[in-house]
Amino acid sequence: MERLYIYNGALAVIGFSLGFPAVRSLIDGDHSIPVLLLAIGGSGMIVTAGYESLRTDPEEFNISATALFAVVGAACVILLGTILSTVSGI
Repeated sequence: MERLYIYNGALAVIGFSLGFPAVRSLIDGDHSIPVLLLAIGGSGMIVTAGYESLRTDPEEFNISATALFAVVGAACVILLGTILSTVSGI
């Protein structure tokens, strides 16, 4: 599998993990600036990851295995934190 798609998929997961709780809070009526910025930032990360996946040539994309592992690891940790936070109701 191409590293470009793994990298952008991990960034989309991070964006979803940041944006989903913020959008849920906005729907519930919490209209604070930090929540709004998280919703915009998370949505922006998802859109940008999709755009970059479509526009970038996978053969020209270059990232080290260590950096890719760090981004994928961060995506897994933040997704786990979002799931746990959602399930626990915090």
